[in-house]
Amino acid sequence: MSKSPLSQTSDPDSSYLDSFSQLAGRIRSGNSFSGNERNSAFYNLGNGKFTELSYSLGLDFLDDGRGLAITDLDDDGDPDYCVTNRTAPRLRLLRNDLRTGNRWVKLRLYGDPEKNCPRDPVGAKVEMKVGSRTLFRTLYAGDSFLSQSSKWLHFGLGASGEINSVKVRWPSGHTESFSGISPGKKFIIRQGKTAEVQVRGNRTELASSVPTIPDSVETTRIRLSQPLKLPEKLKYIDKNGKFVFIDDLTKDGPVLINLWASWCAPCLFELGEFGTASKRFSEAGVKVLALSVDGLSGSQDFLNLNHSSSRDLLIEHGIILKDTGYVGMAGFANERIISVLNALILEAIYRHRELPVPTSFLIDKGSWLTVIYKGPVDVDLVLQDQSKMGLGPQVALLESSPFKGIWMGKEFKKDPISIASVYRKSGYLDDARDHLKNFISSHKIIPGSDPGSRKSSQLSEVHFFLGEIFAEEKKFKDSLTQFKVSSHLNPSSKSTLMRKIYALAQAGNNKAAIEEALGMVEKFPADPNALTLLGDVHYTLGQSSPAAEAFTRALKVNSKTIPALRGLALIRSTAEEQDLRNGKEAVRLAEFLMSSPGANQNPDFIRILAAAHLESGEYMKSRILAEKTLRMARNEGLASLIDEIESLLILIREKQK
Repeated sequence: MSKSPLSQTSDPDSSYLDSFSQLAGRIRSGNSFSGNERNSAFYNLGNGKFTELSYSLGLDFLDDGRGLAITDLDDDGDPDYCVTNRTAPRLRLLRNDLRTGNRWVKLRLYGDPEKNCPRDPVGAKVEMKVGSRTLFRTLYAGDSFLSQSSKWLHFGLGASGEINSVKVRWPSGHTESFSGISPGKKFIIRQGKTAEVQVRGNRTELASSVPTIPDSVETTRIRLSQPLKLPEKLKYIDKNGKFVFIDDLTKDGPVLINLWASWCAPCLFELGEFGTASKRFSEAGVKVLALSVDGLSGSQDFLNLNHSSSRDLLIEHGIILKDTGYVGMAGFANERIISVLNALILEAIYRHRELPVPTSFLIDKGSWLTVIYKGPVDVDLVLQDQSKMGLGPQVALLESSPFKGIWMGKEFKKDPISIASVYRKSGYLDDARDHLKNFISSHKIIPGSDPGSRKSSQLSEVHFFLGEIFAEEKKFKDSLTQFKVSSHLNPSSKSTLMRKIYALAQAGNNKAAIEEALGMVEKFPADPNALTLLGDVHYTLGQSSPAAEAFTRALKVNSKTIPALRGLALIRSTAEEQDLRNGKEAVRLAEFLMSSPGANQNPDFIRILAAAHLESGEYMKSRILAEKTLRMARNEGLASLIDEIESLLILIREKQK
């Protein structure tokens, strides 16, 4: 794992982001951080080698271990372990019951502030001579992962255990010697004097235990700590083959959406339960919508009543619902609504796999997704959850927590960028923009507040993402405003400043953009990213020749600068100035670009490779690549890129005539 940023405002290294992404992927897929390796314990042989004893000592648990704190839990003179795990059991207390006959002594140190030493003298070093051996201990403020062991310093004395001398070097630099310390006892050492603490008996009787694994249940209930707003115009197909908007159903009250399939026996039983409880749902003001996932399709022609197969499917499902005893609204899910719900859950819940059937969603008035039920759900549970919706954030936090505890962080309780990203990727750009604008309206900038603070830096990221959305919509002046705010809130972020400079060029502020880009190059002459920024600014302003020069300079500093490779390959392939074009070099640059991680999944990079092959005269290769990247761009809803690829295909076809 790469090093994390040293401060809240410093930009993380790319290798750190890559490693963190891989780690997050392991969590999402349900894997262990350590790859299901058993815990290990190593014994120091004293000759520079170790031997593995975890099995013999009973420590080789198949836990996803994290923290380790060492203390004497039962005051019997030997160290015991407290181990925390990411998985169950969350805490293990491992009592040391080895009987060796060896002797011991424990010391607790307290400094004297009047002698320029803190009362808790972290960093103090103890030197204890036992026979011919010298033992050393240091008082630490923390050890292991997020752990603090006991501040009683434990010394194992061996069989004889005769203590010859004890010296303490305090953090102030002063060294003291202490006498009268004998084995088998606990001593408090205060700077300047020593006091013995008699050994007490066991404070608590610790009994071994075996974790109780609860019986598995068919239903997983997920109560969101903060409801998620569904995007507008999210729709399904009703039993008449017409599209209906979810927003229209939630105007007056909550809706329970149930996903079912005709081949799913638990689904059919559950529909019958819903039918039996129809009066209870009605009295509680809850509408029930049963959506079949049979024949999922994103096509607008799906369930076209002019097609006999569609009419047959409608009739068949009507009969199935009637046979189950279901009473309520019904229809068919399409791929759009499934993908959006799935993506929203993935952002809200770190470990989430594909939706099973049945799955139900309790959606509050105004289209706020509040509770998710994976598997058959009990009607009483639904009505209980419905009764506690809309009662405020504290109730939501309490209902979503599986156990009591303290909720940390009053600001930014959910990541608005994650939700906006789901909307954006799903094609709901308006919802993504509005979601961020609504968030910003409730987290305003306070005049005189500290730019670069944690809160300001987080808010900077929201403005940054909103700026990207405005840029995608080609609203470049609005985009520039957001990047200016983002840079103000996080002035130490070089990447944010560089994006603001590029936004100046997009907004047509030619002089300011070039001046600030040149200023970045002057300030960071050996930074290929600053040179790449200068190239991007020139290219955006239609100045291909100085852009090519800047990209070339960036690649001389670092030949693997991806944005510079992209920019220069594009100029060598498509520049209006013929003297800047070079098909052979364009292909070389584009192929080098395609060797970068993830390039095969990047439709923009593939589009540039297609343009390079066109310039070099390899028309068939160019066409195959262009058609491939067009499919990718359409699947991802990249409107501006689709236009560019379609224009490229027109040129290819003209060349092939």
